[in-house]
Amino acid sequence: MKNLVPLAIMMATCLFASAPEGRAVTTFSSGPIEIFEVEYEQSGTSTPTLHLGVHTDQHYEPGDVLLEVGAQAFTSTALLPSTITGILGSDAWILPADGQEAATLGVLEAGVGKVGFPDNNAVTFSLVGAGPNNPGNFVLFTAGNSIRLSALGGTLGSNSSFSITAGHIHYNWGFSAPGTYTFDLKASYTDAVFGLLESATETYTFNVIPEPSSGALLLAGMAAVLAGRRMRR
Repeated sequence: MKNLVPLAIMMATCLFASAPEGRAVTTFSSGPIEIFEVEYEQSGTSTPTLHLGVHTDQHYEPGDVLLEVGAQAFTSTALLPSTITGILGSDAWILPADGQEAATLGVLEAGVGKVGFPDNNAVTFSLVGAGPNNPGNFVLFTAGNSIRLSALGGTLGSNSSFSITAGHIHYNWGFSAPGTYTFDLKASYTDAVFGLLESATETYTFNVIPEPSSGALLLAGMAAVLAGRRMRR
């Protein structure tokens, strides 16, 4: 079975890369990355716009990115509070908020940020949808274990939005099961001159690498995502 896992990952990635749009898909599995980054863009005196993206050394459109949560992120949740273990269970895949820990594990050092804003007023990120075929639960939580976002399979949890004022912040990203997850997100901000601004809703895709005995789950999850996308078009 162990020999099947690399093959499953390769096949699933190829399937994702041949999405209907025909655009190339970039996979990120380690190193620092801004997963939810919102940019404030304005030309001259026109009404500004908010643009969600994924940022490393350059900007990527969320739909062109596959965010991989490696098997080395699998860990016990015994030290976490019941508010989080109730969502994730006794073991989960967690991208840690601590950059050194993420580097040691060789997983994504995942952040949230805002760029180009004219002031330090809050930007709000809102989870507006979760994929109906998501194989498990998701929770975004702080180093102090305060929940920012959550989803139970394809259903949004009680925490569906959060705000930041800092330009950059790191959270823990937890997934309860292996497979492919999709989430629809948008950002909003109240401009002092132009009032409420909202970004377009963007879809983010996470691929949680399974344990060797569960390699088939990866293919099944990815196939379900692609089938759903084709049906919507």
